[in-house]
Amino acid sequence: MKINVTKKIIAGLICAAVAICVCGCSSGTASDSTASSTAESSSDNGSVSSAASAEEITDKILAEIEFPSKSEIKEDRRDDFYEVDIDKIESYSAYICGSGAYPDELAVFCMKSSNDTTAVKDMLEKRVEKQTASFKDYTPDEMYKIDGNNVVVSGNYVALIICSDNAKATEIFKSLTK
Repeated sequence: MKINVTKKIIAGLICAAVAICVCGCSSGTASDSTASSTAESSSDNGSVSSAASAEEITDKILAEIEFPSKSEIKEDRRDDFYEVDIDKIESYSAYICGSGAYPDELAVFCMKSSNDTTAVKDMLEKRVEKQTASFKDYTPDEMYKIDGNNVVVSGNYVALIICSDNAKATEIFKSLTK
């Protein structure tokens, strides 16, 4: 009994510390033209189509699927989570569970060239492995969200989808990236 209470207190303190870090680390409103730009046509081979921007895609998914205590990963914090060459990104948008209590994470990258999607896909797959290791003992009830199909590629777009309805989120992602 005493061990369970101690675990709950420690878990609560960890959640509070993560929430403070997430809230305290975000500074103002970082704005970068690549974040809010829509994907435009280009004459390069393997270039971006006129599909939705990364932000439009995450907005649509978040409007339709419950996401606990969502916290945006703005561009000024992107490197803390994802290793991607900024010069290769057309648009980007990402959210995590701000409390740190759940593995929920949504990240969409629209790359300038389809040649750059493989590196992003590999990086996101490593991120899924890390999240699996972090959450398997911490919140085993939430592990159904990490189902082995969490990284999705469609044209120049790559998405990391960890949420309560991965299939629906993937369907939305694919419908907006055609």
